[in-house]
Parts: sequence; C-alpha cells; structure tokens
Amino acid sequence: MSLDAPLAEFEIRSGAQRGSRLTLFASRFVQQGADSMETVPLAQLASVRVAFERDPRKLNWALALLVLALALAAASGPLQAWSAGAAAQVVEHARRESLDAVLLATFAALGRLAGMLPLLAAASAALAAALAVLFWLGLTTLTLTFGAVERAYAVRGRSRFLIEFADTLAARLAALGK
Repeated sequence: MSLDAPLAEFEIRSGAQRGSRLTLFASRFVQQGADSMETVPLAQLASVRVAFERDPRKLNWALALLVLALALAAASGPLQAWSAGAAAQVVEHARRESLDAVLLATFAALGRLAGMLPLLAAASAALAAALAVLFWLGLTTLTLTFGAVERAYAVRGRSRFLIEFADTLAARLAALGK
C-alpha cells in the first residue's frame, strides 16, 4: 500500500463545512476545505466517534412557534370584531370631534393590526414546519479526538458514507495500535 494512495474519501456537501473533503491515508488524516487544510498523523489520534443526532431545541422551537401561530390566528378574528365594534360606537356617540377622531384612528389601527395577525400566524407556522423538518433530518457527526482537542465534521441527515468513512478510519487507527 502506497503512502500517497487514499484509503477512503468523503466530501461534505451540507452544513458549515460544505465543500470540504476528508481523506484517509495510511498514516494520516487530511481535511481540505476551500480556505484551509489540516493534516493529522493517525498516531496522534486518540479516538473516532460517529453519531446520528437530532437537536431537540429545534423541535422545542417548532412547537413554540406553532403554539404562537395558533394563538395569533385565534386572536385575529375577535380582535378585528372588537375594534370594528368599538369604532362603530365612537361614530354613534360623537361628543367631541377631536377625541372621537383619535379613538376612531386608534380602533382602525387595531383593526389593521388584527388583519395582519393571520399573515404572522402563517409565517410562524411555516417557520415551525421548517424547524421540524431540520429536527427530523438530524446530523451525522464525525468527531476526532487527539490530545486535548476535538474536531467535529457534521453533515445533514443520516449519512451512510460518513459512517463508512468513520469505520475505515477506526479500523486503520486500530491497525496502527497493534
């Protein structure tokens, strides 16, 4: 086996490190990105970990945004009806023109705000759906530990190829330890 022949390669196609390439050689691990390159001798590597994880915070935010969307949608109709009714009463019981004009403008503004609540509810529900999808997709993360330092490489979704790369890396690390 040649030292320059790669044993395994993996290209990161999603996430913060998109465009990086992980390459395993007989005695070293190389990470090449658009702006950087890092080479780690396998003798320095202490452990290899690969895991598929879902971030529960994304699900919590999705549920909170969904509850907010439902509350906005539920409040929109009654608030519009109340502001329209209050504006109608101001017009019926006109006493002083300036006060009536201020009240009428205030109730009209509340009515317009209430009319925007369904749009805000829809936007909140769409964001909740996007966060729920990101939660469901999860991340596959390869973590390398050497010395007191850890390097993590994450891709969106359950990546069989990253898991296979980690298996090959772990096998090579074990073979060097014999």
